[in-house]
Amino acid sequence: ATSGIGAETARVLAKRGARLVLPARDVKAAEETKSRIVEEFPGAEIIVMALDLSSMASVRSFVSEFERLGLPVNIL
Repeated sequence: ATSGIGAETARVLAKRGARLVLPARDVKAAEETKSRIVEEFPGAEIIVMALDLSSMASVRSFVSEFERLGLPVNIL
């Protein structure tokens, strides 16, 4: 969700008031995407989390961290 259709989807969801978790391999790029969205929609709730789908260790770590947030999963 750092460029293209993913970033635009995140922007539209933030505009509509959704709380977002942005999983990304490139956390720096995701933080930049988050900054752009929050600049446009100051009340946006966006959490950036590291996730590399090519690594099962990364997937397990992401799932553990996500579960600690206690948030529902509405859209994958």
